[in-house]
Parts: sequence; structure tokens; C-alpha cells
Amino acid sequence: MPEAQVILRLRGFGMPLEEVRQVLQAPDAATRNAAMISHLERMESRLAETQSAVRSLRRLLEADETPLVVEHRRIPETWAIGVISRSSHRLNGPLLPTARRLVGDALAETGLRRTGPDGSLYDADFFTDGGYAELGEVVTSKVAVFIPVELPAGGRSVDLPTDQAVNERVILTRVPAADLAVTTHLGSCSELDRSYAKLGSYVTQRAIGVAGPIREYHLDPVDAPDPGLRTEVGWPVFPLQ
Repeated sequence: MPEAQVILRLRGFGMPLEEVRQVLQAPDAATRNAAMISHLERMESRLAETQSAVRSLRRLLEADETPLVVEHRRIPETWAIGVISRSSHRLNGPLLPTARRLVGDALAETGLRRTGPDGSLYDADFFTDGGYAELGEVVTSKVAVFIPVELPAGGRSVDLPTDQAVNERVILTRVPAADLAVTTHLGSCSELDRSYAKLGSYVTQRAIGVAGPIREYHLDPVDAPDPGLRTEVGWPVFPLQ
């Protein structure tokens, strides 16, 4: 195939000029094919993202008739191991599973006993400022990812730091008690905003919201298939009498 036609065809597939040059100057077929396969995989990834966005937009246009089920729950204070990071809506997709794996690996190393599912805490500014800016620097907010644990009997120490610095280092910490209005989101994390909106309306209409971080409890393993995920969303509220 003439070189000009190859360039035209590859550029039509969206291949950057530098990669087109690598294909044309490849010393052998294996090197050339590797460059083209790399671009193909990126195209497939972008296609998957586009398809996911289309599904989300279609669901946004469709009326959501799913009834909201809310449970009021008192969560006691608990020890936990976790990491504190800074994130945004735009960054949290890859950050959350990475942080959960990091904390899960640390749990295995400490030998501590898990007492509940993986959790995450989000300050209010995560939802008001966290990454909505389309131009300029993305605004980030503090996010804590944790696993509740039982401390060892007999006073055995746990070899983990206890500082609360935002440094993505695994720490031993206390997750404070909270009264929460809880609903369970079924499905992709990219659709969590729908459950957040419903739960937020529930809390606002009843004027029962209080200050404090919003919680998520991730009921499935970190590598579970995205469409079938179960995520509990907990909104801080006044305690029930």
C-alpha cells in the first residue's frame, strides 16, 4: 500500500502523527503491529467510555420510577485502617478502587479482623466544588477510604501511623459515630448521582440533615463487575428519638 494512503488511513482512525511515524518506520511487522494494536486498544477504551456516557444520558432522559427505600441507621464509632487522599468527581473513579486495594492489602498484612464492608467518607465540598470546573485547575476535596476493624485483644500494638495527614499512607484511625439516612444504590458507580439526588431530596424535604461527611459502604469486592455493584449511601441526619 502506498505510504500516503497508509498515512491517510491511519490518520482517519485518529492515530497521532508521532505514532503514524512509528508505524511507517517500524523495522519489522511485529513492531508495526504492536503500535497499531496499542492504538486499537485506546480506541476500544474510548468507545466503552462513550457507550457508558450514552447509557447514562439515556437514563437521565428517562423517568426513574424506582421507589426510594431509606433506612435510618445508627453507626457506632469504630476503629479502622484507611487512607486519606484528595480527589474530585473526575478523579474518584480510578482513585477509589486503588485506595480500596491498598487498604485491603494492609489489612491482610496486619492480621486484624474486618468488622464491616469497605467504606468511604466525603466532605460536603466534594459535592459542591469537587471537580465540576471545566476550565483551569480541578478542585479537589478530602476523601477517606477505610475498612472497619477490631483491635487485637491484650493490648497488642498495631504497626501503623495514626496521623490524619492527607498523604495516601495507610493509617490506623477512628471513624466517628453517626446517624445516617441510608439507601442502597444498585448498579454502576457512574450512576450514583441518581441515588444521591433522591436521598438528598428525602433529607431536605424533611429538614433532618446535619453537618458531617457523607458515607458510602461498598458491599461487593473491589473487582466485582460494575453493573451489579451494591453501594450504600449514608447521609448524616438528626438521630431518631
